[in-house]
Amino acid sequence: MSTAERRRERRRTTPGEVVVMAVLSVLVLAVSFPVLYALLNSFRSYAEITKDPMGLPTGLSPDNYVRLFQTTDYGEALLNTLIITGGTLVLLLAVVPMAAWGIERLGGRSARWIYLLFIAGLMIPFQVRMIPLVSSMNQIGLYSTLTSVILVHLGGAASFGILLYCSFIKGVPREVEEAAEVDGAGRLRTFWSIVFPMLLPVTSAFVIIQALSLWNDFFIPLVFLDASSAGTINVALSRMVGLLTSQWELIYTGAILAIVPSVVLFAAFQRYFIKGMSIGAVKG
Repeated sequence: MSTAERRRERRRTTPGEVVVMAVLSVLVLAVSFPVLYALLNSFRSYAEITKDPMGLPTGLSPDNYVRLFQTTDYGEALLNTLIITGGTLVLLLAVVPMAAWGIERLGGRSARWIYLLFIAGLMIPFQVRMIPLVSSMNQIGLYSTLTSVILVHLGGAASFGILLYCSFIKGVPREVEEAAEVDGAGRLRTFWSIVFPMLLPVTSAFVIIQALSLWNDFFIPLVFLDASSAGTINVALSRMVGLLTSQWELIYTGAILAIVPSVVLFAAFQRYFIKGMSIGAVKG
């Protein structure tokens, strides 16, 4: 048998591979259909959508995208979502990695109790904490402000961050930190200059997970931002749905704009996300 014939035989697709590809194709279609359906309807008018919901657009006019920002509070809601997502991520990165490092390096019974307190936050449903949190925010004058949403998100995400970072920091060698201390570096400088760069894989995974969660969150902004605020993009879209009529063309348009940042973020940092999660699992 010649070399060319051997290569052709190796490239021959097996029946099992055909079945796998067929199943994957069906799954891809099932996942992408709602997005494609919303994208097509974002170029159609309200009359076209109600008359023929499964029809195709007659053109690619951006009128719905212009009307979305001119006639609704979507622009303000988009800005609020950016502030909440960005502000929460900055606070999480400033607090959670350093807290996890302190817990791991402190050691002993006290560190174990602090760690368990953080992990307990993962076990308590938000619905149990919701009413006390709303009452507390109202008493200190933060209810219906973006600050209240950021603080609630910060408390909820910190528990998961502590769990993730503590599992990774166990594999960071202490000798590197001891060498920095011998050179005269303080604890803060040791952490931010030596330890934190070593946490880049798990940090990238943590940032992507939290960014997607914060951007797509609906319930917390709905609870902590009253009707006087434009809310976030998901809250703004929900307010376009009425009992008697709904602005379907604007809802589809807003939904498409809402998922674009998520898709771009995950596509750009997908390899870092997978690498960070796999390394974190090995370290744990």
